[in-house]
Amino acid sequence: METNAVPACPRPSDTPRWATVLGVVLAVLTALVVLGAMALATFEDSLTQHGYVKGPGTVVEPLGAGGTARYDDGLRITLGPPRREPDGSYSFTITYDNGTGEELRPGGTSPDTGVGTTGGSAAVVVRAGKAIDSGPLSTPSAFGSAPAPAPGMTFLDQAATVTALTPPLGTEQKRTVPVRVKPDKAGGPVTVEVAPKSPGFRDTAYWQFDLG
Repeated sequence: METNAVPACPRPSDTPRWATVLGVVLAVLTALVVLGAMALATFEDSLTQHGYVKGPGTVVEPLGAGGTARYDDGLRITLGPPRREPDGSYSFTITYDNGTGEELRPGGTSPDTGVGTTGGSAAVVVRAGKAIDSGPLSTPSAFGSAPAPAPGMTFLDQAATVTALTPPLGTEQKRTVPVRVKPDKAGGPVTVEVAPKSPGFRDTAYWQFDLG
């Protein structure tokens, strides 16, 4: 007695080999596209990394005490909150976090240009006034006559600050620099300018706060 044979169901191993090969090829192509996009993004970043401050920390948008200035090449600088000392001076710290991949010299090579209170080429400047001021500008008198001198600032313990600023800072290393200043007059805005020394261009980072 003859019976109709039922076709056997195809086993997993009977799947056409071309489908398996196609799946592998698609997976490899996808991985190559992703890796290529990542490499292109890294290359574009390297072309645009020129030492600019990203976000707050510029002269028109200064950070407050405790804020961190972030550069496009990986450098980060944090200014710690000021602390009033018994003698009326104020102490704070500046922390450099070198994520640039290259050695930096935060204070340059000459201790003579390490710190200042009137702007200029110093690596760290602490001055009275707002960030948008170019220095200790004069303030107008009551009736618009001769301007009265703006409050000044005295940089104390300069040797300790310069000693911490001058040595090279290796990649992926941090350094905390102590700063102590004494304003001629209590109250009013104070600006801190930090200009890390670099062979190429690098923005100056700005912080502004009050010393009450």
